[in-house]
Amino acid sequence: MNQKRHQFGILLLRLFLGFTVFIHGLTKFKIGMGNTSVALETVTIPMSLLYSFGIIEVAGGLLLMIGFKVRITASIIAVIMLLSITQLKLMIGFLGNSLMAGFELDLALLSIATFLALDGKTPFAIENITFQSDECYKCPEV
Repeated sequence: MNQKRHQFGILLLRLFLGFTVFIHGLTKFKIGMGNTSVALETVTIPMSLLYSFGIIEVAGGLLLMIGFKVRITASIIAVIMLLSITQLKLMIGFLGNSLMAGFELDLALLSIATFLALDGKTPFAIENITFQSDECYKCPEV
């Protein structure tokens, strides 16, 4: 029973990270990259990189939620979160200020992404059906 709880915990982390990153990426496109870049005026990030981050967040969030290429996707998300913390939010502080949130959520997402990238075991994932691997959990019997 302990292994099933562990697997369920990993599933919850993967779904939370995937959904959160997906929604953040979708929001970038919904409000427009121009508005996103205005919010980031103090940082010299090229617009093409903002579009790349948005696409990676949307696609990566979907991949994480269905459980496909989790280690690779989580690694990329971890790098994006690390860049977000160091380049955008570190100077604002952990809790932020009245204008912008701090890096507390980014740090939590970085921690989850790092765990998923290092653990490599993805229970209840589509990659367990399509690619049988020693690192992956077998799909549970129903």
